[in-house]
Amino acid sequence: MHRKLENVFYEVRAPRLSWDDIGGLSGPKAKMKEMVCLPLTKAKELRAMGVTFPAGVMLWGPLGLGITMLAEATAKEAGATFVYVSGQEMLGKADRMAQAFEMAVREAPSVFFISDIDWLCPRAGASYEWAPGNFRGKTPTFADIAFTEKFLALLDGLLDVPEVRLVGSCYRIDVVDQAAIKEKKRFNRKIYVPPPSARDRREILSIYAGKMPLAADADLDAIARDAQGCTGWDIENLCRKAAIVAVEEGVRAVGRRHFDAALRSITPWLTSDMVEGYDRIFREDCPHHYSF
Repeated sequence: MHRKLENVFYEVRAPRLSWDDIGGLSGPKAKMKEMVCLPLTKAKELRAMGVTFPAGVMLWGPLGLGITMLAEATAKEAGATFVYVSGQEMLGKADRMAQAFEMAVREAPSVFFISDIDWLCPRAGASYEWAPGNFRGKTPTFADIAFTEKFLALLDGLLDVPEVRLVGSCYRIDVVDQAAIKEKKRFNRKIYVPPPSARDRREILSIYAGKMPLAADADLDAIARDAQGCTGWDIENLCRKAAIVAVEEGVRAVGRRHFDAALRSITPWLTSDMVEGYDRIFREDCPHHYSF
């Protein structure tokens, strides 16, 4: 099944991606299996143990790390329908917003993923500055109060539908209205998706570089170490650019010099102050929200 409204307002489909399609993120993968898959696949057993399920799970972290892919792979792992709502596209469509919620219920068991919660439920007075002058990733527009209230009311209505597992995402957890993440009936659990380590970058690199012929000197371990600040998006772009350099040079395999040229030509998304900022936000957040 596949249904779209204009501007990709929402999608309903059988999930296509699996865990193997996502490089790195071993910690978030394990958390998603526990917090989202288990309540769908082992609900009876958990209830027999007296376990209360998370109402909703909020994934948060830098752009370009594959958070949407995580949600889709979770649905595949659980054998559930994947219902995806673009929070950006939802703005200004309050009259049709309920359609996506109704579809998630109709297609249960489902993983109902809503992106860009920081657009839909902005926290008043939040600062988006990583360091003086660095506002990278700041949301360009926000929902108004009336829209946010309607959205929160729709979230509350999902609590009585155990076969719909609610998952959201945001760029920074500290800029989301606490009404969305402190209420026990909303996004009451969180999963931090951190900036990728060198090992994570190596796994992501192996996925994209594995699609092209590599020269013997293409040391992916060294390239991953040099790709500081790169997210999954950046690494995909890096591999594409390296392939283009090789083609322009007239060779049939991508080597280290092509990757080096590509590294010089791209600007990694993450700056050092952003990496430090994400770790600080996570350290200062309440730890019990990160456990089942």
